Amino acid sequence: MEENISMQIMMRLRQIIQEMSRHSKQLQEKYNITLPQLICLKEVADHGPIAIGALTQIVFINNSTVTGIIDRLEKRKLVQRIRISKDRRQVHVEITRAGLTFLEDAPTPIHHRFMKKLEQMKAKDVSMLLWGLELLVDMLDQTAPAANAPNPPRHVMHPDENLTDPNGNI
Repeated sequence: MEENISMQIMMRLRQIIQEMSRHSKQLQEKYNITLPQLICLKEVADHGPIAIGALTQIVFINNSTVTGIIDRLEKRKLVQRIRISKDRRQVHVEITRAGLTFLEDAPTPIHHRFMKKLEQMKAKDVSMLLWGLELLVDMLDQTAPAANAPNPPRHVMHPDENLTDPNGNI
């Protein structure tokens, strides 16, 4: 039984990966940008000027990959590197006017259909979904000990317990 459930979970994760890959290919074809590039561009817009090291922690992509992404975005004049001190090693990335214009017309990093369905869900269900995803990430994380698994939001109980809403109603 446990093996069957594990296999089902792994198959669903594989489906998610395939869907993200398909979406990234559509972005590349239509907007000439990959999903990781779009995510980095949006984060630079939201947090910039930002150090590449800080950006890597936000987007969960390794430093050398983010550096390559920034190189490609800079070549397209969507971002620029700026020196923030006399120390030439301290470089931040900021979005350019062309980058802001691009983001105005660019799609979201996830499907609109997904966003609409998520918005239609009850807050309690969204919290449970997020909690489940956090558990999966924690289980797959090679660096974090399993004992540090996230606790569910206060209004979300385990499936074998009673489920209550944020107001304590059943």
